This record gives sequence, structure tokens and C-alpha cells, in this order.
Amino acid sequence: MSIKQLSPRHLYTYTEKARQQRLAYLSKHMQCSLDKVANNSFDASALSNTIEGFIGSVEVPVGIGGPLQIHGLHAQGLFYAPFATTEGALIASISRGATAITRSGGATARVLGQRMMRVPHFEFGSVIQAMAFSHWVVKYLDDLRSEIANHSRYAQLVALTPQIIGRSVHLHFIYETAAAAGQNMTTTCTWHACQWILDRLAATTDLKPHHFMIDGNLSSDKKVSYQSQIHGRGTRVIAEVHLSAAVCKSILRVTPVQLINAYHHVAEGAVAAGMVGMNINVANVIAALFTALGQDIACVHESSVAHLRMALNDDGELYCSITLPSLVIGTVGGGTHLPHQRECLNMLGCSGPEGTGKLAEIIASYCLALDISTLSAIAADEFAKSHEKLGRNRPQLATAPVALTDLNVAFFHTAAYNPVWGSKPPVSVEIQSSSDDKHSLLTTLSARHSNRLMGLIPVTLTNAARQDIPVMLKLKPLDQDIFTMMKFLAEKCSPALLQAISDSTHLIEFFNTHCREVVVMNQQDPRLTRYMPMIYGVIRDDKTQTYALIEERLHGLALMDTTDQIDQWQPCYIETAIAGMAEIHAVWLGQEQALLQKFPEICLQDTKSTLAQRPLLHAFADFMAEKLTHYFTPSEHDYFLSWVENAEVWCREIEQMPRTLVHNDFNPRNIAFRQVDEQLELCVWDWELATLHLPQRDLVELLVFSQQADISPETVTHYLELHRQQLEQHSQTAIDPIQWQRGYVLALHDFWLRRIPFYLMAHHVSHYPFIDRAMQTLRKLIELTRTPLQS
Repeated sequence: MSIKQLSPRHLYTYTEKARQQRLAYLSKHMQCSLDKVANNSFDASALSNTIEGFIGSVEVPVGIGGPLQIHGLHAQGLFYAPFATTEGALIASISRGATAITRSGGATARVLGQRMMRVPHFEFGSVIQAMAFSHWVVKYLDDLRSEIANHSRYAQLVALTPQIIGRSVHLHFIYETAAAAGQNMTTTCTWHACQWILDRLAATTDLKPHHFMIDGNLSSDKKVSYQSQIHGRGTRVIAEVHLSAAVCKSILRVTPVQLINAYHHVAEGAVAAGMVGMNINVANVIAALFTALGQDIACVHESSVAHLRMALNDDGELYCSITLPSLVIGTVGGGTHLPHQRECLNMLGCSGPEGTGKLAEIIASYCLALDISTLSAIAADEFAKSHEKLGRNRPQLATAPVALTDLNVAFFHTAAYNPVWGSKPPVSVEIQSSSDDKHSLLTTLSARHSNRLMGLIPVTLTNAARQDIPVMLKLKPLDQDIFTMMKFLAEKCSPALLQAISDSTHLIEFFNTHCREVVVMNQQDPRLTRYMPMIYGVIRDDKTQTYALIEERLHGLALMDTTDQIDQWQPCYIETAIAGMAEIHAVWLGQEQALLQKFPEICLQDTKSTLAQRPLLHAFADFMAEKLTHYFTPSEHDYFLSWVENAEVWCREIEQMPRTLVHNDFNPRNIAFRQVDEQLELCVWDWELATLHLPQRDLVELLVFSQQADISPETVTHYLELHRQQLEQHSQTAIDPIQWQRGYVLALHDFWLRRIPFYLMAHHVSHYPFIDRAMQTLRKLIELTRTPLQS
């Protein structure tokens, strides 16, 4: 088939044979494969009024959004809606807004009117003639209605309005078009009406137009215009909701005041930009629904003109409404007869001649849902983060691994290897399996809320000497993964706690955990490395957000993973742990500034950050007092808050004492013992929470998680003094016993305030057996500090 053979005749042939001829021609002459496009379910003979030159179709993913409760004149009930889109995070945001509206009682929606127009252009010799024509033509409104009725059952001419510009008349034919969008219908009807006008002009008047066009661009067909916003085009529809403060906090993660402030800022920007109307991202809903429902895609931008309004009610609720003045939709004609689109219309109950009003109310309600959700994300600084998580399409291996198959030789070549391995990366890699039985608690919980591959994965690496080395790959969750998990847990605890955590993520000690462990464990100081798993290499790729440790695969250790078996923790193990811990603490004791310079990834919990966390600590206290009375009595609530209120005093007291690098998660989940030359030696892993603190902080956590609630004052004194003596010996520094005991008291209460609430939040959602015993032990240790410890 030659170029000449692809004539209009071939474009207008609606047979399967003609389609195959077009495909064969394109494949040969354009040197491209169209196998995917050619594969479709359409009957070519049924598309004569839909498309020309038909060759196939493209698939657009369709997702389901909602549910959304709507109280409309036409749409009443709970609606799920189909959205055809390739934009990640869109449907998630739509559904969040729908949930907020539904839990606030649902959206009220009403169609305010429907009109379609065609505005033909008549040009005369002078403005006098243009004015004469304008007076003449409006007298024939009824005659024109009769003429139009000869060409359409649905188009109803409701108004005829001349607009004079110079010597031209733009004649506005205003229609109601029932269930059809009406652009093509009104074009045909208007053309026949204009032929009637031209004939009547010639027969009864001396007015002779120099020029006539079916449209002079004043109909705003498929264009954004102030005329459409003011007077309406297509369907004018409004949806509104009163959002409760509780829903704003629990679902949208903002307060009504935050949301109304954000609204004022974006409204200011809309005015400065000269925006027609004011909305956040209505076009996303319009485009996705239009594509799924067989609407005219070219009408997306004019249909997306919208006016979002928000106001704070006297009762604290937030009033939100959205008006769509020019929603050009139809439920008959156009692409609505196509099988996939008809199924989607049927799902909404909107197919057929009675569906347009219902569809308009559904679309407006979902537009309101998305604008509420998106503005909330912007106000809470989650907009970019949600797109980063759900919406970005990075090239393969340009992001963190998401499957075991990503862990190939190329991945391990990105690591920086320690001298114990050698400078060259492995020549081959064998992934054994995934292993989650020894994940840190943070990783285990975070993995449920992220599509990233994370946790411990056994791997065998083969080096250049063809030696097989069994290692454990530890893929770190990002701190944002941890915060997402925390917000999920907080939402199940209380709206106030969710809001407080959302506001404090940059302050708490879980910030920056993904890169902190990588740098802390990647050291050469033997005083530290002898007590850690061997580190063969590390991966820190800020661009792809990949953070990993290639470490020794631990096995055969005593007391490994014995969180729920503390009866095995005999005094000899506690003393060995304290001795190793003291040598670790001695390395950086009293070198606070040098430590922070060495490890800038540390999230310092100083006086300033503690004071900034007071709202969070208050929210935790209220939650624990209401939901966890077994662990948090009214007197303990008051005592807890007294420490919160006096934080400036005791935090500054801590800062005056010698501090060091502490593990900050020193408990039986993360420590065990090697057998070295017939002696036990501490081994401690999971350093993601390592920080600058009093050395007693690690002792506190060890005692809480390894001792019973009947621990005696003598036992506490023994272990505390042993820690002090060991630290004196390793640091070659005298340590005052009275100050040392005071530091223990401060570290104990700091642990109670900062860490225990997070444990209890997780325990409230998912039961952890070790929590009950640990809380009893903690309660006893705190009680003992209210009386002097034995010397």
C-alpha cells in the first residue's frame, strides 16, 4: 500500500480488514511494532461515529476510589468511582478525602443548572446594520425553537442573545441538552437555525451579512473563559460538607485552623496568578473520571474550572464547598456507548438519558474530596512525601531494592567494603532467603507500611579468591517509613496523639535512624568493634535512599533472642554485659563535641528538643491515662507530667554530667554473648538509635528488660556500682559515686518519658508479651529511686 493509498477513503472504512491493512502499512513504513495497540476488544464496524482511521486502543489503568457518601437530589447513597489514571498517589488522596467527608456525614450536592451554547458569527457592513439584525432576530425565538425541534429531540433552545462587537453580531444560542453533553448536537441545530435565519433575512429584509461562521469563538467550546465561570456552560453543580475537628485530625492529620490557614494562602496565590476560579487540583478528578466514563477528554480543562470555598464555623467545624460552573458531561452519545466506559457508568448508576444530573453530583463531590485531601497534605507538609512514596516512577535500580531479585552482584558492588573483606567487591552473590525472626522491632513494624525491601537477609558472597563468606544483609527502613508506621499506630490510639506525632517527627530520637547505624557501626576502633558483629561493608546511597549493612551472620551466641526468656539472664550475663558496655562507654566519655562532629547523624535529645516535645509528651500522658490504666495510674500520670513540666531543670542537669556514645536500645533483643577463650564476651547489634547520653541510660534499659519486678535495692546498687567501677577502669577517669547515682535516676526517668510511651503505643495496637513484665520492673525501679540507694 503506497502513501497515495492511505486516502480519506481508507480512514473512513470501518471493517476489521481495513484496520488490519492500516496496521500492516504502519508497521512496514513506520518501522514500529503496534502489537499492543492492535490488541483490543472493539468491533470496528460499530465505531463509525466514534473515530476515524481506527487501528486499536491503548490501556489506561483504572483504580477504584471511595467510598463517598453523597446526599444529592439525583445521587443518593454510598458511591465508589472508577478513575483512569497513571498518576501515583491520586486515588489514595481521593479516597482519603472521601473518607473524611463520609465520616463527617457525607457531601450535600445539587445541580444548579444546565446549559450548552453555540455562538455563530454574522458580519454586516456597519454597526447600524448589526444593531438592526440584533433587534430583528430575537423576535423569531419561537420559530427557531420549532426549526431546531426538526433536528433534535433533546436540544431545547432556552435563550437567544445577540452580542455586538463593532459591525459583527455574535448570536448566543443557549440550549438545554438533557442527558447529552451537547456540543455536536448544538452545532448541528445551530447551523440549521442559521440557515433558516439567512433565508428569512434575504426574503423579508434588506440586511445582507457579508460573512457568516458557525462559531466565532464566543461559545468557549473546549476553552477556559470567565464567561463560562460566570454564566455557566454544561452543568453547574455544587457540593459541600461540614468537616468535624475530630475527622480533620484523625483522617487529614491537620486541624481545622491549619486547613483554613492553608486555604487563605492558596487563595492569595490564585488571585496573584490570575487563575480563573480557585481550586487545588480538580483537573485530576475530572480527567480520570472523563477517561473512565467515555466523556470528551478535550473538555477536561473547561470542566475543571472550579471555585473552592472554606470557612471556619462557630462550633469549630470547617465548612467546605466546591462549585463547578462548566462541567461538560453527558451520559448518552459520544464515548458513553463503548463497552468499558458503559460498564463504568453502570457502576455509578449513571448510564442512559436520566444520568447526567447524578453524574454531575458525583463528580463534584469527588472533586471536593480531592481538594480537601490535597490541601491537607500541603498544610501538613505531606504532599511531596506522598508523591515520593506513591507517585514517582524511577528507573530500575535507581531506587532502593524492592524485591530479592534486586539483590544481585551489581547491587553489592555499590557497597564500600572494610579491609577485613578486601577492597574488591564480591564476584558472585547467592541470596539464601528472607529472614524476619531477628528483625529489630522498628524494622518489623515499618515493613508493614512500606513497599521497600527491608530487614535481615542471609546472603553468601564469593570473593575474588573464590572464598564463600556467609553474611547478613541488613536493609534499613527510612526514618520516614518509621514515622509512617508510628502515625498508623497513633491513629488507632487517639487523634491528639496522631497530631502530636505528626508535628514532632523531626524532634524525636527516631529521626535519621536509616543513616545513623550505617556510620556508627562502620568503625575501626577495636574498643568498639570487638563488641559488634563484624562489618564487611556498608551501603549509603542518599540518591536512591538505600542504606544497608553487610555484616557477620551471627550464630551460636548465648542468650540470643531471649526477650521473653529472662529467667536465663543470670547475674553472670548481666555483669558481662555491664563490663562490655562500660568499655564501649569509655571510648567517648566526656567528649561530647567531638562525638557530635564525628557522627552528625545523631539526633541529639537536648534541653531545647525536649521542651519542644512537651505537646507530644502531654498527648502520650493523656493516651496512657485513658487507655492503659494498668500501666499508668492517676498518680503515675501526675508524676509523669511533673517531670515533663520540669524538663528544663533535669535536662540541663544531664548536660552538666559527662556523656558518651550510648547504644540507646540495650536490651535482650539486641545483645547476646560469644564464647571467647572459655569466657563470655558481649555482642551488641542494631545501633540505629545510638546517641549522646549518660552512660547509665544503657544500664537502665538492660535492667528494665532483663530483671523481674521483685528486684531488690541491693541488686540495683550492685549493678550500678559495677558499671561505675568498670567505666572508671576503662576510661582512666574518676567518677563521683553520688553524681553517678543521680545520673542513674535522671536516665531512668528519661527512659520512662522518651521511650516507654512508644512501646505502649505499639503494645496497645499489637500485644507484645514482654511489655507487661518490663512495665512492672520499670515501676519498681522508679519506686526505688524515691528512697536513697544503698551505698
